[in-house]
Amino acid sequence: MRYGVDCPGYTRPYKFMDEGPHLRQHFTNKQSQSTSAQPSESIDERIIPSLAAKSMGKQQPVIFGSFVLTAFTRWFGLNQFRVHVPWTGYIAQHVGQSPAFDAAIYCVNSIFMGQTHNNNKLQRSSREVYSKALRLFGDRIRDADAMKSTESVSITIALSLFEAYSRTNPDSWARHAAGTALLMAHRGPKAHLTGFDRCLYLSFRSFLVAEAFVNGKRCIFELPEWQEHIDQVRIEDMASPRVNGPIALFIDLQDRIFKEVVKVPGLLVVARQLHLADEPLKASRNLAAQVLRSSQTLCTLSAHLRLAAAVQSYQWCNDGAVDNRKTPFIGPIPSIFPQEFANSVLRGSDNCLRLLHLLLDHLASDAVREKHRMWSGQDDTEIPDPLPFRLVSKLNVDQVTRIGPVVNETGDNIPAADKWLDVVAASMGLEAFDIITYAKERPDPPSEGRRETDQWTTALSLR
Repeated sequence: MRYGVDCPGYTRPYKFMDEGPHLRQHFTNKQSQSTSAQPSESIDERIIPSLAAKSMGKQQPVIFGSFVLTAFTRWFGLNQFRVHVPWTGYIAQHVGQSPAFDAAIYCVNSIFMGQTHNNNKLQRSSREVYSKALRLFGDRIRDADAMKSTESVSITIALSLFEAYSRTNPDSWARHAAGTALLMAHRGPKAHLTGFDRCLYLSFRSFLVAEAFVNGKRCIFELPEWQEHIDQVRIEDMASPRVNGPIALFIDLQDRIFKEVVKVPGLLVVARQLHLADEPLKASRNLAAQVLRSSQTLCTLSAHLRLAAAVQSYQWCNDGAVDNRKTPFIGPIPSIFPQEFANSVLRGSDNCLRLLHLLLDHLASDAVREKHRMWSGQDDTEIPDPLPFRLVSKLNVDQVTRIGPVVNETGDNIPAADKWLDVVAASMGLEAFDIITYAKERPDPPSEGRRETDQWTTALSLR
């Protein structure tokens, strides 16, 4: 099932991955083993089905609220001051009005409850409802007005969260996130300024940045109209009566950092297409200047954020590891400044700086400049990826194991889904993936029959 949006620069078709048939076949044997002594429906469902349905509908906002608090602890720490209409409020008002929206929320709630309580029945049910949500949404987007609605964007977000939480397909979260980006680009930034639409932008923007990095595409937020949107939301939130001085300062610095981060996926796209420029060497120098400016801006803003945190008497962590040295503390523990969220923003900024430094070193290489001169005039299908690194989603286990002997510097396993969701949301998307770099020079061009992925031998884990 495909659809495209007529938006300059973002016309790539978005394919929903319907895993329903495969999952139904997978669980058929288990379902057939259930004993006939157990009724398929509860007493309430058999006697008063409408009452049971109404009761289940009222539970959905509460369950989804538990999911948000569990999976987005740090994200919630800041955005509770910024969101006007939260997910729980919107669900409570609109449950029962749209079958596609209901199914999307139900599947997230079911997988959350199923994994929390280790309930296989709920997990199977969530996947069946997920397949139903895909079919209903496919019918919905055939209508132009429905496609541009708030519900359509919220459905794609819910489906992406389901995929990330359940890991039915390791990269399906990014496919749904790409669909969210298409819909948001089609609606425009002005549609995401108030109400629940503002919540959709704030709650999922980090995942759109992560998707752009992982899929090697530009991020919609680098466009001028979205840059203005980021500033407008930032200024309005800073002036909100719910926000005090420290929170306002953090919002200011965090959104300024975010404005720079969203430009980086586009810089990587330009770097991969330097050979298509009329003057590759000149284009390379211009790109290097842009990368250097972005790096300097991020360094400055990160320093200001660290200073703001220091003023609030917080100890900062080095790569997430708390200093074991204990210092005396006098007075109440401050609760007005979200320390953990700020830590995540700084780690995301540091990871982005590492990426920019790798790109800057690549552009400064004489060998790379010579390659761009040799490749000039060839299309993208005739040359390998010129960048000496690749970005791999931390949830994509299969892709990591396929790229040859990879060494993860942290030695950690793939993170739990709820932990991954939290760090992605809080780090502006920069902790969603690993940077895989070369240990030796890539052959040019790769010999036939030899997988170029065999050359990837070193991993820099972004944690």
